Amino acid sequence: MLDFIGIGLGPFNLSLASLLQNKSALNYAFFEQKAQFDWHAGMQLPNTVLQVPFMADLVSMVDPTSPFSFLNYLRHHQRLYKFYFLEQPHIPRCEYNHYCQWVAEQLDCIEYQSRVLMIEPQTIGFKVLVESEGIQHSYLCHHLLIGSGNVPYLPECLAKVQQQQPQKCLHSAQYMTHADTDLHGDVVVLGSGQSAAEVFIDLFDKQQDEANHSFDLHWFTRSQGFFPMEYAPLGLEHFSPDYAQHFYDLPVEKKEQQLQQQALLYKGISAKTIREIYQKFYHRSIAGQSLQTHLHSQCDLKDAEVLDTQKIRLHFQHRATAQSFHLDCDFLVAATGYFTPDFGFMQLLKPYIEFDHKQRWQITEDYRVVHHLNGHIFVQNQEMHSHGVGTPDLGLGAYRAATIINQLAERQIYELGQQVQTFQHFNLSQNPKICISDDKTRSDDCLCEKAVSKNHSILKKTEQNAITTHSGNRSANTRTQTASVHSTYEKLI
Repeated sequence: MLDFIGIGLGPFNLSLASLLQNKSALNYAFFEQKAQFDWHAGMQLPNTVLQVPFMADLVSMVDPTSPFSFLNYLRHHQRLYKFYFLEQPHIPRCEYNHYCQWVAEQLDCIEYQSRVLMIEPQTIGFKVLVESEGIQHSYLCHHLLIGSGNVPYLPECLAKVQQQQPQKCLHSAQYMTHADTDLHGDVVVLGSGQSAAEVFIDLFDKQQDEANHSFDLHWFTRSQGFFPMEYAPLGLEHFSPDYAQHFYDLPVEKKEQQLQQQALLYKGISAKTIREIYQKFYHRSIAGQSLQTHLHSQCDLKDAEVLDTQKIRLHFQHRATAQSFHLDCDFLVAATGYFTPDFGFMQLLKPYIEFDHKQRWQITEDYRVVHHLNGHIFVQNQEMHSHGVGTPDLGLGAYRAATIINQLAERQIYELGQQVQTFQHFNLSQNPKICISDDKTRSDDCLCEKAVSKNHSILKKTEQNAITTHSGNRSANTRTQTASVHSTYEKLI
């Protein structure tokens, strides 16, 4: 019987596998349905980079001395000086993928081309049914680790269009698989994030190749504008263990409000990419050259249909003016994000799992699904509703993996520490000068002040008694009294 089974091999499960390598006597396996590790293959566009620094690799944020660090990858490939002279913390996306493949090749716990079909609850643990090369195998394990990731989301109207025109209506995750398509007429990009911007740049550059392409390029987004993602240091502190813990402790309704207001922390376009797009516009516009591009924000997609001409008609409404309009296009790329699917292999476990009011898994602070079975179910990148915006961020992947590892091993393999990692206070109690009051407390009737005042009067009496009975040991009593004040104050706040 295996100690645990990992399902899926994205960066987060690969992080856990690499951090656990040679660190315990646990017996485990990871099942991945692809033939090799391949991260966002459909978005491996030329010259694109990660939106997080290289330290957000698989291991460094909890174990920078690991042989699986990105810096060790560079050393192994004799690229340390090249990277040093590059003087850029953000690495090419294709290099990150190659780094992950290099790590995966060194691990012996991964079973590729293995698809998990079903998981059955057992008296102790789980039975996992896996199909590999057409043959089904059953495995028993004590615990599960779900790292299957999210899947591309298309609005319902576009999903119907894609069924009719799979070569002309793509999600951005499929873009590179159709990179050689002969484009003509009108091409549309939908979306307001980094993926939409990168697809737009690639299509903009293809317009210059008049021999193979002749088209107008349209970019629509429902957001207020083409805004940059928040990337200032204090904004980045929201992708820390400190903020994840603060977010987890919030009431459910407050969590949902926070997520609605934090879109630009993780959904915007990098400022560098926006500048690049603008520079391309500027250079093409010299001497009155036609841009052949049209950008529109605040446009809601309402419907889509395939016409008899085989064009795709997109129906929009402008948010500010309420004007309805449509555009007929010949090729469409929708960078409309991802969603958590209803995993088919989890169907037999659903009756035992606790769900919230929106039918999402209830998840503990240490990344366990709340259920009524004998064995843990850990999740990676399924907990934004409970842990906040840092959930899909690569920078928190190693921390979450180490948290799970300590539970799987039932001992502290990784010391994660209690030291605050941010300069701003997410919890009011971190400021010792703040007096937290309830709704019944008036500003002139502060509980903290009354308690401290009362404490001072008690200490004054204690001090008088100490002077009378222990006059020869005054300095020792003074130290004791000072410590007593400090301790009481901390407890009150």
